[in-house]
Amino acid sequence: MSREGLPERKFVDSNVFLYVLRADPRYGERAKVLLRQEGLVTSTLVVSQVIAHLERKGSLEAIPLFLEFLRSSVEVVPTTFEDFLEAVNYARGEGISLKMWDDLVIAVEMRREGVRVVLSNDRDFDRIGWVVREF
Repeated sequence: MSREGLPERKFVDSNVFLYVLRADPRYGERAKVLLRQEGLVTSTLVVSQVIAHLERKGSLEAIPLFLEFLRSSVEVVPTTFEDFLEAVNYARGEGISLKMWDDLVIAVEMRREGVRVVLSNDRDFDRIGWVVREF
């Protein structure tokens, strides 16, 4: 719990949503448990990633379900051009490759929003020292 009595905010990465939407046999159930938490936040970058993946895989019927779930259960923050610029600066300052581009942008968004925990199965987040990854 946070000091204000609200649940700690946690950022949801695209893979968690996709495990549920694609009924992943290995990780789907764990992802469902994670998405039942309160205080979830994600960004428009992640929303776009998930929708693009669903479209590529021909799962168009899942797009409205995903958007409705977000509307009812997850705070969606905007991805800004400044986030992209800050991701480049952060990568340079920490010696992190831009091959981790999306994760760097997410980390910048998390820092801007005061969120330290990311719900993700992506171990690249472990390379960002202040981010705590849960999965």
